[in-house]
Amino acid sequence: MTEIFDHLAGQEPGRADGRFHGVAIGIVTNNRDPDGLGRVKVALPWLADDAETDWARVAVPMAGAGRGFSFLPEVDDEVLVAFEHGNPEVPYVVGALWNGKDRPPVTNGDGRNDTRSITSRSGHVIRLVDTDRDERIEIVDRSAGNSIVISTKDNRITITATADVVISAGGKLRLSGNGVEIVSKADVNVEAKSALAVKSGGRLTIKGSQVNIN
Repeated sequence: MTEIFDHLAGQEPGRADGRFHGVAIGIVTNNRDPDGLGRVKVALPWLADDAETDWARVAVPMAGAGRGFSFLPEVDDEVLVAFEHGNPEVPYVVGALWNGKDRPPVTNGDGRNDTRSITSRSGHVIRLVDTDRDERIEIVDRSAGNSIVISTKDNRITITATADVVISAGGKLRLSGNGVEIVSKADVNVEAKSALAVKSGGRLTIKGSQVNIN
């Protein structure tokens, strides 16, 4: 690594002391912090081809002991860098930047600014939609076939999966509502390791082409 201080010293008026006041554009070169502190190294190509910062801490909305936002920039991401009191040896990444090559996942083409989203590298999405009369929260995996949608308009929560949906509880699992419907395109199996009670306050109907009670 070429010392940033050496590049800055004497290059421009006001930088004779090797300090850089303000912010700078950088490109992430390494996000594998050997100390596990969530730091990154950043290249400063505008300064010199070989200019790279030391490990830089990343500013996040919240951070604390074992808690906070864990969103490390990826290698080759463009970021905004600031230096503590202008000291180039103490860099901070204060934000990430989209550009002409790396474009945002939401374009706001209609100018309404209705959608907030978090999109992971592989394409998993958490989306908050504020469209008038169509407000909803969506969690969608990269396949787009597995999702959870909370619709404010319909007061409905929809869970969709291309394969199995598994619900497991260490205690009781209770379904409660004005009505409960179970519809299957194949068999339905209900099994109890001990007693099984079926009770109705009204009529109980059991229908089938063949009914076996044993």
